[in-house]
Amino acid sequence: MGTIHFVYVRPGPAPRFGSGIAGAVERLARSAREKLRRAAADNGGPLPAPYSITVNLHRFLAARHRVRLYDWRERGTIELQEDDILLGHPHADPETMVQRTLRGGARCKFKALMFPIHHAMPEISEFTLPLIEQADLVFGVTGPYWYDTLSESHFAPWKEKIVRLDLAVDAAEFPLVKQRFNAPGKRGYLYIGNNRPEKGGEVLSATLERLGAYPRGWVGGGPDIAHVPRLAGYRPLTPEFVTGLAGSYDIFVNTSLSDANPATILEAMAWGFPVACTPESGYYNMPTIVSLSTTDIDANVAALEELQHAPEERLHELSRANRALVETQYTWERFCGTVWGELQKCM
Repeated sequence: MGTIHFVYVRPGPAPRFGSGIAGAVERLARSAREKLRRAAADNGGPLPAPYSITVNLHRFLAARHRVRLYDWRERGTIELQEDDILLGHPHADPETMVQRTLRGGARCKFKALMFPIHHAMPEISEFTLPLIEQADLVFGVTGPYWYDTLSESHFAPWKEKIVRLDLAVDAAEFPLVKQRFNAPGKRGYLYIGNNRPEKGGEVLSATLERLGAYPRGWVGGGPDIAHVPRLAGYRPLTPEFVTGLAGSYDIFVNTSLSDANPATILEAMAWGFPVACTPESGYYNMPTIVSLSTTDIDANVAALEELQHAPEERLHELSRANRALVETQYTWERFCGTVWGELQKCM
Protein backbone atom coordinates (compact mmCIF):
# COMPACT_ATOMS: atom_id res chain seq x y z
CA MET A 1 0.00 0.00 0.00
CA GLY A 2 1.35 3.39 -0.98
CA THR A 3 1.11 6.66 0.92
CA ILE A 4 -1.16 9.65 0.40
CA HIS A 5 1.08 12.71 0.62
CA PHE A 6 -1.39 15.38 1.79
CA VAL A 7 -0.12 18.95 1.49
CA TYR A 8 -2.41 21.61 2.92
CA VAL A 9 -2.60 24.64 5.21
CA ARG A 10 -1.28 24.02 8.72
CA PRO A 11 -1.04 26.65 11.47
CA GLY A 12 2.32 28.14 12.29
CA PRO A 13 4.69 31.06 11.64
CA ALA A 14 4.40 32.65 8.22
CA PRO A 15 7.39 32.15 5.91
CA ARG A 16 8.76 34.47 3.28
CA PHE A 17 6.46 34.56 0.28
CA GLY A 18 7.24 34.90 -3.40
CA SER A 19 7.17 38.17 -5.27
CA GLY A 20 4.41 39.41 -7.54
CA ILE A 21 0.66 39.71 -7.14
CA ALA A 22 0.06 36.11 -6.07
CA GLY A 23 2.68 36.42 -3.34
CA ALA A 24 1.25 39.72 -2.13
CA VAL A 25 -2.26 38.28 -2.02
CA GLU A 26 -1.03 35.25 -0.08
CA ARG A 27 0.80 37.44 2.46
CA LEU A 28 -2.46 39.26 3.20
CA ALA A 29 -4.52 36.07 3.26
CA ARG A 30 -2.03 34.22 5.45
CA SER A 31 -1.92 37.08 7.97
CA ALA A 32 -5.72 37.09 8.18
CA ARG A 33 -5.96 33.31 8.56
CA GLU A 34 -3.29 33.10 11.23
CA LYS A 35 -4.75 35.93 13.32
CA LEU A 36 -8.15 34.29 13.21
CA ARG A 37 -6.70 30.86 13.95
CA ARG A 38 -4.80 32.17 17.00
CA ALA A 39 -7.89 33.98 18.24
CA ALA A 40 -9.96 30.81 17.95
CA ALA A 41 -7.31 28.70 19.68
CA ASP A 42 -6.94 31.18 22.53
CA ASN A 43 -10.66 31.51 23.16
CA GLY A 44 -12.15 28.15 22.31
CA GLY A 45 -13.89 29.16 19.11
CA PRO A 46 -14.41 26.91 16.08
CA LEU A 47 -11.33 26.31 13.94
CA PRO A 48 -11.64 28.52 10.83
CA ALA A 49 -11.14 27.47 7.23
CA PRO A 50 -8.78 26.48 5.70
CA TYR A 51 -7.42 24.84 8.88
CA SER A 52 -10.76 23.07 9.33
CA ILE A 53 -10.25 21.46 5.91
CA THR A 54 -6.80 20.19 6.89
CA VAL A 55 -7.96 18.71 10.20
CA ASN A 56 -11.15 17.06 8.94
CA LEU A 57 -9.77 15.65 5.69
CA HIS A 58 -6.56 14.40 7.30
CA ARG A 59 -8.55 12.61 10.00
CA PHE A 60 -10.87 11.05 7.40
CA LEU A 61 -8.09 9.87 5.10
CA ALA A 62 -5.86 8.60 7.92
CA ALA A 63 -8.69 6.34 9.12
CA ARG A 64 -8.67 4.62 5.72
CA HIS A 65 -5.14 4.79 4.34
CA ARG A 66 -1.56 5.64 5.18
CA VAL A 67 -1.17 9.43 5.08
CA ARG A 68 1.71 11.82 5.51
CA LEU A 69 0.79 15.44 6.22
CA TYR A 70 2.84 18.45 5.10
CA ASP A 71 2.36 22.20 5.29
CA TRP A 72 1.84 23.84 1.90
CA ARG A 73 4.64 26.33 2.63
CA GLU A 74 7.30 23.66 3.11
CA ARG A 75 10.07 23.88 0.54
CA GLY A 76 11.73 21.03 -1.26
CA THR A 77 10.57 17.96 -3.18
CA ILE A 78 8.47 15.02 -2.02
CA GLU A 79 10.10 11.69 -2.83
CA LEU A 80 7.18 9.82 -4.33
CA GLN A 81 6.99 6.07 -4.88
CA GLU A 82 5.07 4.44 -7.73
CA ASP A 83 2.15 3.47 -5.46
CA ASP A 84 1.90 6.89 -3.80
CA ILE A 85 -0.70 9.62 -4.25
CA LEU A 86 -0.01 13.34 -4.13
CA LEU A 87 -2.89 15.49 -2.86
CA GLY A 88 -1.76 19.07 -2.50
CA HIS A 89 -2.67 22.75 -2.23
CA PRO A 90 -0.35 24.75 -4.52
CA HIS A 91 1.48 27.74 -3.08
CA ALA A 92 2.63 30.78 -5.05
CA ASP A 93 6.25 30.24 -3.96
CA PRO A 94 7.91 28.18 -6.75
CA GLU A 95 10.21 26.49 -4.21
CA THR A 96 7.37 24.91 -2.24
CA MET A 97 6.77 21.16 -2.30
CA VAL A 98 3.74 20.91 -4.57
CA GLN A 99 5.29 23.16 -7.20
CA ARG A 100 8.71 21.52 -7.18
CA THR A 101 7.35 17.98 -7.08
CA LEU A 102 5.02 18.53 -10.03
CA ARG A 103 7.52 20.52 -12.07
CA GLY A 104 10.13 17.83 -11.47
CA GLY A 105 7.98 15.24 -13.22
CA ALA A 106 7.87 12.83 -10.27
CA ARG A 107 6.18 9.53 -11.07
CA CYS A 108 3.47 8.15 -8.80
CA LYS A 109 0.05 6.54 -9.02
CA PHE A 110 -1.99 9.76 -8.97
CA LYS A 111 -1.41 13.51 -8.66
CA ALA A 112 -4.26 15.71 -7.46
CA LEU A 113 -4.43 19.37 -6.58
CA MET A 114 -6.94 20.85 -4.15
CA PHE A 115 -7.45 24.58 -3.76
CA PRO A 116 -10.14 27.31 -3.87
CA ILE A 117 -11.12 28.13 -7.44
CA HIS A 118 -12.47 31.51 -8.53
CA HIS A 119 -11.50 33.50 -11.58
CA ALA A 120 -12.83 37.08 -11.68
CA MET A 121 -9.35 38.18 -10.55
CA PRO A 122 -7.21 35.75 -12.58
CA GLU A 123 -3.93 37.16 -11.32
CA ILE A 124 -4.57 35.41 -7.99
CA SER A 125 -4.51 31.89 -9.44
CA GLU A 126 -2.53 32.31 -12.65
CA PHE A 127 0.48 30.55 -11.12
CA THR A 128 -1.55 27.32 -10.76
CA LEU A 129 -2.12 26.80 -14.49
CA PRO A 130 1.16 24.99 -15.31
CA LEU A 131 0.61 22.83 -12.23
CA ILE A 132 -2.90 21.87 -13.34
CA GLU A 133 -1.37 20.72 -16.62
CA GLN A 134 0.83 18.29 -14.67
CA ALA A 135 -1.95 17.02 -12.38
CA ASP A 136 -4.36 14.16 -13.05
CA LEU A 137 -7.24 15.81 -11.19
CA VAL A 138 -8.12 19.06 -9.44
CA PHE A 139 -10.46 19.27 -6.46
CA GLY A 140 -11.84 22.78 -6.80
CA VAL A 141 -13.01 23.96 -3.38
CA THR A 142 -15.57 26.25 -4.93
CA GLY A 143 -19.20 27.19 -5.19
CA PRO A 144 -21.44 26.40 -8.16
CA TYR A 145 -21.07 29.86 -9.74
CA TRP A 146 -17.36 29.47 -10.42
CA TYR A 147 -17.72 25.87 -11.56
CA ASP A 148 -20.55 26.74 -13.94
CA THR A 149 -18.46 29.53 -15.51
CA LEU A 150 -15.18 27.60 -15.90
CA SER A 151 -15.52 27.74 -19.69
CA GLU A 152 -15.23 31.54 -19.49
CA SER A 153 -12.07 31.45 -17.39
CA HIS A 154 -8.38 30.73 -17.68
CA PHE A 155 -9.17 27.29 -16.23
CA ALA A 156 -11.21 26.41 -19.35
CA PRO A 157 -8.60 24.13 -21.01
CA TRP A 158 -8.62 21.87 -17.95
CA LYS A 159 -12.27 22.04 -16.89
CA GLU A 160 -12.71 18.29 -17.40
CA LYS A 161 -10.06 17.70 -14.74
CA ILE A 162 -11.86 19.78 -12.12
CA VAL A 163 -14.17 18.19 -9.55
CA ARG A 164 -16.31 20.70 -7.65
CA LEU A 165 -15.96 20.41 -3.90
CA ASP A 166 -18.42 22.41 -1.80
CA LEU A 167 -16.91 23.72 1.40
CA ALA A 168 -18.23 22.29 4.67
CA VAL A 169 -18.77 23.25 8.29
CA ASP A 170 -19.67 21.25 11.37
CA ALA A 171 -23.15 22.52 12.18
CA ALA A 172 -22.70 21.47 15.81
CA GLU A 173 -19.93 24.07 16.16
CA PHE A 174 -22.22 26.79 14.80
CA PRO A 175 -25.50 26.40 16.72
CA LEU A 176 -28.74 28.08 15.73
CA VAL A 177 -28.65 31.38 17.63
CA LYS A 178 -30.87 33.59 15.46
CA GLN A 179 -34.21 32.70 17.03
CA ARG A 180 -36.02 36.02 16.60
CA PHE A 181 -35.89 39.02 14.27
CA ASN A 182 -36.13 42.70 14.96
CA ALA A 183 -39.14 44.65 13.78
CA PRO A 184 -39.22 46.03 10.23
CA GLY A 185 -37.27 49.27 10.10
CA LYS A 186 -34.94 48.14 12.89
CA ARG A 187 -33.24 45.12 11.31
CA GLY A 188 -29.46 45.19 11.11
CA TYR A 189 -27.07 44.13 8.33
CA LEU A 190 -23.96 42.16 9.27
CA TYR A 191 -20.75 41.25 7.42
CA ILE A 192 -18.12 38.88 8.82
CA GLY A 193 -14.84 38.56 6.95
CA ASN A 194 -11.75 40.48 5.98
CA ASN A 195 -11.36 43.43 3.64
CA ARG A 196 -8.98 42.12 1.00
CA PRO A 197 -9.62 43.37 -2.57
CA GLU A 198 -11.47 40.23 -3.67
CA LYS A 199 -13.96 40.63 -0.81
CA GLY A 200 -15.73 43.60 -2.41
CA GLY A 201 -15.52 46.09 0.44
CA GLU A 202 -16.26 49.02 -1.87
CA VAL A 203 -19.49 47.39 -3.05
CA LEU A 204 -20.49 46.70 0.55
CA SER A 205 -19.71 50.29 1.50
CA ALA A 206 -21.70 51.79 -1.38
CA THR A 207 -24.65 49.50 -0.69
CA LEU A 208 -24.85 50.00 3.06
CA GLU A 209 -24.27 53.75 2.79
CA ARG A 210 -27.69 53.87 1.13
CA LEU A 211 -29.14 51.92 4.05
CA GLY A 212 -27.78 54.23 6.72
CA ALA A 213 -31.07 54.40 8.57
CA TYR A 214 -30.59 50.81 9.73
CA PRO A 215 -27.97 49.15 11.96
CA ARG A 216 -24.86 48.01 10.06
CA GLY A 217 -21.84 46.19 11.41
CA TRP A 218 -18.70 44.32 10.44
CA VAL A 219 -16.43 41.82 12.19
CA GLY A 220 -13.04 41.25 10.61
CA GLY A 221 -9.61 42.56 9.72
CA GLY A 222 -8.11 44.84 7.13
CA PRO A 223 -8.65 48.51 6.24
CA ASP A 224 -11.82 50.18 7.44
CA ILE A 225 -14.93 49.85 5.29
CA ALA A 226 -16.57 53.23 4.93
CA HIS A 227 -20.14 53.43 6.24
CA VAL A 228 -19.85 50.01 7.90
CA PRO A 229 -18.80 50.31 11.56
CA ARG A 230 -16.30 47.68 12.67
CA LEU A 231 -17.69 45.81 15.68
CA ALA A 232 -14.56 43.72 16.31
CA GLY A 233 -11.36 42.65 14.60
CA TYR A 234 -10.14 39.08 14.38
CA ARG A 235 -11.79 37.13 17.16
CA PRO A 236 -13.29 33.68 17.74
CA LEU A 237 -16.87 33.29 16.59
CA THR A 238 -18.07 31.60 19.75
CA PRO A 239 -21.79 30.97 20.27
CA GLU A 240 -21.77 33.58 23.03
CA PHE A 241 -20.28 36.26 20.79
CA VAL A 242 -22.58 35.50 17.85
CA THR A 243 -25.63 35.39 20.13
CA GLY A 244 -24.76 38.95 21.10
CA LEU A 245 -24.59 39.97 17.44
CA ALA A 246 -27.91 38.26 16.72
CA GLY A 247 -29.71 40.62 19.04
CA SER A 248 -28.99 43.63 16.81
CA TYR A 249 -28.27 42.15 13.39
CA ASP A 250 -30.69 40.15 11.28
CA ILE A 251 -29.34 39.74 7.74
CA PHE A 252 -25.89 38.52 6.70
CA VAL A 253 -24.46 40.37 3.70
CA ASN A 254 -21.50 39.41 1.50
CA THR A 255 -20.51 41.34 -1.65
CA SER A 256 -17.40 39.44 -2.76
CA LEU A 257 -15.99 40.11 -6.23
CA SER A 258 -13.99 36.90 -6.59
CA ASP A 259 -14.33 34.46 -3.69
CA ALA A 260 -14.52 30.68 -4.07
CA ASN A 261 -17.16 29.99 -1.38
CA PRO A 262 -16.59 31.81 1.93
CA ALA A 263 -16.97 29.66 5.02
CA THR A 264 -18.56 32.61 6.82
CA ILE A 265 -21.62 32.31 4.57
CA LEU A 266 -22.12 28.69 5.64
CA GLU A 267 -21.51 29.67 9.25
CA ALA A 268 -24.13 32.43 8.99
CA MET A 269 -26.58 29.93 7.50
CA ALA A 270 -25.92 27.57 10.40
CA TRP A 271 -26.48 30.36 12.94
CA GLY A 272 -29.85 31.11 11.31
CA PHE A 273 -29.20 34.41 9.56
CA PRO A 274 -30.90 34.97 6.20
CA VAL A 275 -28.09 35.50 3.67
CA ALA A 276 -27.77 38.01 0.83
CA CYS A 277 -24.66 37.64 -1.34
CA THR A 278 -23.25 38.10 -4.82
CA PRO A 279 -22.92 35.14 -7.21
CA GLU A 280 -19.20 35.94 -7.14
CA SER A 281 -19.16 34.73 -3.56
CA GLY A 282 -19.67 31.30 -5.13
CA TYR A 283 -23.24 30.72 -4.01
CA TYR A 284 -25.97 31.40 -6.58
CA ASN A 285 -29.24 30.05 -8.00
CA MET A 286 -30.24 29.05 -4.50
CA PRO A 287 -33.84 29.87 -3.51
CA THR A 288 -32.87 30.38 0.13
CA ILE A 289 -30.18 32.99 -0.65
CA VAL A 290 -30.98 36.53 -1.82
CA SER A 291 -28.81 37.51 -4.79
CA LEU A 292 -26.84 40.78 -4.80
CA SER A 293 -24.80 42.43 -7.56
CA THR A 294 -21.17 43.52 -7.77
CA THR A 295 -22.16 46.47 -10.01
CA ASP A 296 -25.82 47.41 -9.48
CA ILE A 297 -26.01 49.19 -6.14
CA ASP A 298 -29.65 50.18 -6.72
CA ALA A 299 -30.61 46.52 -7.07
CA ASN A 300 -28.70 45.67 -3.89
CA VAL A 301 -30.48 48.38 -1.94
CA ALA A 302 -33.87 47.19 -3.22
CA ALA A 303 -33.13 43.56 -2.29
CA LEU A 304 -31.98 44.47 1.22
CA GLU A 305 -34.92 46.84 1.73
CA GLU A 306 -37.23 43.98 0.83
CA LEU A 307 -35.67 41.85 3.56
CA GLN A 308 -35.86 44.80 5.93
CA HIS A 309 -39.64 44.91 5.58
CA ALA A 310 -40.40 41.25 4.92
CA PRO A 311 -42.84 39.46 7.25
CA GLU A 312 -40.99 37.86 10.13
CA GLU A 313 -42.23 34.41 9.10
CA ARG A 314 -40.47 34.84 5.74
CA LEU A 315 -37.16 35.40 7.55
CA HIS A 316 -37.79 32.35 9.71
CA GLU A 317 -38.44 30.29 6.56
CA LEU A 318 -35.09 31.35 5.11
CA SER A 319 -33.39 30.69 8.43
CA ARG A 320 -34.78 27.16 8.76
CA ALA A 321 -34.03 26.27 5.15
CA ASN A 322 -30.44 27.50 5.33
CA ARG A 323 -29.79 25.67 8.58
CA ALA A 324 -31.13 22.47 7.00
CA LEU A 325 -28.76 22.87 4.02
CA VAL A 326 -25.76 23.13 6.32
CA GLU A 327 -26.87 20.09 8.29
CA THR A 328 -27.51 17.91 5.24
CA GLN A 329 -25.45 19.16 2.28
CA TYR A 330 -22.47 21.21 3.42
CA THR A 331 -21.06 18.50 5.67
CA TRP A 332 -17.57 17.13 6.24
CA GLU A 333 -18.86 13.63 5.51
CA ARG A 334 -19.79 14.72 1.98
CA PHE A 335 -16.63 16.83 1.52
CA CYS A 336 -14.24 14.11 2.63
CA GLY A 337 -16.25 11.35 0.98
CA THR A 338 -16.02 13.12 -2.38
CA VAL A 339 -12.22 13.30 -2.14
CA TRP A 340 -11.90 9.70 -0.96
CA GLY A 341 -14.23 8.44 -3.67
CA GLU A 342 -12.09 9.99 -6.41
CA LEU A 343 -8.84 8.74 -4.89
CA GLN A 344 -10.21 5.20 -4.59
CA LYS A 345 -10.70 5.08 -8.36
CA CYS A 346 -6.94 5.02 -8.85
CA MET A 347 -6.08 2.57 -6.05
